[in-house]
Amino acid sequence: MTIDFHRLALADFDDLAAGGGRAGLVLALRRTQLSKRLLALHAVMTDATERASEAAVASGLTNAYQVIAAAQRQAPGEIEAILLSPGLGLWAMHCLRRLHGKASPSTPLEEDLGILGTFAVTAALRASLHATVTVPLREGNLLIPAVGRGQVGLTGWATVHIEGTCLRLTTGDAGNAESETIILEPLIDTAATPPSRARSQDGRWRTVPELVSVTNGRRIALLLDDVDPARRLLDLPMAPDTATEDVDVWQQRLDDGWRILDDYDPLVAEAVAAGLATIFPLASSPWAEELSASSGEAFGAVALTLPRDGLSFAAALVHEFQHTKLSALLDLVALLEPADERLFYAPWRRDPRPLPGLLQGAYAYLGLTGFWDHRRLAENGDEFAHFEFARWRDEVWRVLSTLRLSGAMTSLGLRFLDGMKTTMWSYRQKPVPDVPRRLARQACDDTRIAWRLRNTEPAPAQITRLARAWIEGSPPPVTRIPTRVLPGNRGLVTSSRLLLTHLRLLDPKRFEAARQGVPDVLDAAVSVADQALAFGDVRAAARTYKEELGHEPDRLDSWAGLALCRGQQLSPGSRTLAARPEVVHQLHRRIEELAGIRADPDVLASWLPEPAS
Repeated sequence: MTIDFHRLALADFDDLAAGGGRAGLVLALRRTQLSKRLLALHAVMTDATERASEAAVASGLTNAYQVIAAAQRQAPGEIEAILLSPGLGLWAMHCLRRLHGKASPSTPLEEDLGILGTFAVTAALRASLHATVTVPLREGNLLIPAVGRGQVGLTGWATVHIEGTCLRLTTGDAGNAESETIILEPLIDTAATPPSRARSQDGRWRTVPELVSVTNGRRIALLLDDVDPARRLLDLPMAPDTATEDVDVWQQRLDDGWRILDDYDPLVAEAVAAGLATIFPLASSPWAEELSASSGEAFGAVALTLPRDGLSFAAALVHEFQHTKLSALLDLVALLEPADERLFYAPWRRDPRPLPGLLQGAYAYLGLTGFWDHRRLAENGDEFAHFEFARWRDEVWRVLSTLRLSGAMTSLGLRFLDGMKTTMWSYRQKPVPDVPRRLARQACDDTRIAWRLRNTEPAPAQITRLARAWIEGSPPPVTRIPTRVLPGNRGLVTSSRLLLTHLRLLDPKRFEAARQGVPDVLDAAVSVADQALAFGDVRAAARTYKEELGHEPDRLDSWAGLALCRGQQLSPGSRTLAARPEVVHQLHRRIEELAGIRADPDVLASWLPEPAS
């Protein structure tokens, strides 16, 4: 297994910085990832032998490696795809963390190491190699990455004999009375049916489906892999078995999304097709009906809930492909100085993010901003596209300023920011209709205010001094109140107010029905105050938010809503409430703790000194 040296031309670097990267460049990045995988695999083999020899022997690690090496000699092209499979990258980096004591174990080490055996089975099948491999079984299943799932009803370990497309499993010691042998015929190769769409004659076997779409001669092929045992290492809610009818829905959504992506930019479509090969389907949840994610350790994969439509699919591919490109670039060059543990505001997350996460998110939304710019013009003034474009061009611009002012960017990192900034500046010069622009500004303000309420803590001593001055009827004794950012619970930005904005732009008739009071149009969880604000009655919304705070003074969503209302009304104290909501909230709480007084939030905000511009 040969590891290559790699160079990146400065022109290609600048192309990536501007958000680009054609198919040829993406394929070059893909080749760098192959070298990374080979290095990681070699490191696992070396470290496992030196640090955990018993677990390495018990897992059959060396034999699995030898089978993969033999398969590569026989069918190098096929095995390169396996070495580049996203699960192998996740597995290798996870094992290295475990071997160096940097990962919390949830299973015995030999079970984690044994996952390489499942990739060895894939390699032997692809190379038509006769081999014998030891693999762990999971919940009665034999899981073969990118190939399929065999329901064998057994647990523990199995020895798999691969002969052509036949798998013979033996559990326990061969010849022992308690041993059991099962034969699976997982694959059917016919001239008319590619293996990814074949139906095994063995009812216990389910083949990993492949989604394929072709538009204007441009083709994308994505494995819908709900089998790879390494996908669980992403720590995301993985979907269970994907039923045949669900695969058909995935295919239809991809067909629609691929047409949209090709219409947006054929060069982007070609690059996406060159860089992405796998979807790990995710389960939706109450906190995220739609979710997409990717990992720098799993180049070529997107973890994704079933998109609601083709537009959502196309947007998710654009977003995650940006992450894919940047992660591959970061394996080659340093854009940030290491060991900077500060946390910052990221407008796409509920929790504070370190600088690497800030850079990744800004780059992803840089790509999405261009996508929405095209959609808003191609769709004859689509207001949702206008909204998304206006929202993210402003948010990314602010994040780029944060990154530059952090002092943590390398010289190449500053050059990369300049490329991103040039692209974003061109977007900021473009006009946006008044309504979506105003709604975008409100969404930006709402997200920032809610984030500050959740994740920042004003200095307790200063808050106490202010509280005592308020109780005594004195002027504020301090004008500068330092705050610190607190680590928060992971999560994406969502709120009833944002969902109501989406409803207004995506389904105006339903939104109008809700405005007219038609029952059961909105979820019962949407508050009266949020509805009033969405329907334009700012005065009623502010009054209702204050009533909510009268009952629940620590209800952060009501504080954020009140701050939004006061910002639109330009009332006394509105700048303080919008810029430093955490100070007003914590002061409100401290006054009640000291004196049993529940102060009026507006009066309290107007009493405080206005923050410096």
